[in-house]
Amino acid sequence: MDVVVSVRHFELNDEIKQYAVDTVNAAFGEFRLKISNVNLVLDMQKNLVKATISVAIKDYPIGVESAAYDNVYKAIDEVVTKAETQARKYLDKKQEHRSVGLKDLEGEKAANAE
Repeated sequence: MDVVVSVRHFELNDEIKQYAVDTVNAAFGEFRLKISNVNLVLDMQKNLVKATISVAIKDYPIGVESAAYDNVYKAIDEVVTKAETQARKYLDKKQEHRSVGLKDLEGEKAANAE
C-alpha cells in the first residue's frame, strides 16, 4: 500500500508526515482488501486545516473530507476514521454471512461416508 501525503498552503514537516503514514497504515493494514494507494491532502484555509483522503480499493474507491480544525492531528484522525468506517462497511457487505448449517454438514459427512 502506497501512502502519499501532500499539503496545500503550508509546509509539511517530517513529524506530521510520519504521523499521517503511521495512522493510515494502522487503520488499513488489518483489512483483507486490495488497497493500491492512499492519497492524503492537508489544506490550510484561514488557519484551519481540512484533510481529504482518497483510498483506492479494487472496485470501491473511497473519498472522504474532514471538517476544518485548528489542529492538523485532529483533521488527520477524523478523516482516517471516516475512511476506515466506510472500508469496514464495504468489507461487511462483501463478506458472505450465510454459513453452512449443521444439518448440511452432517448430510455431507453421511454422503461421503457411503
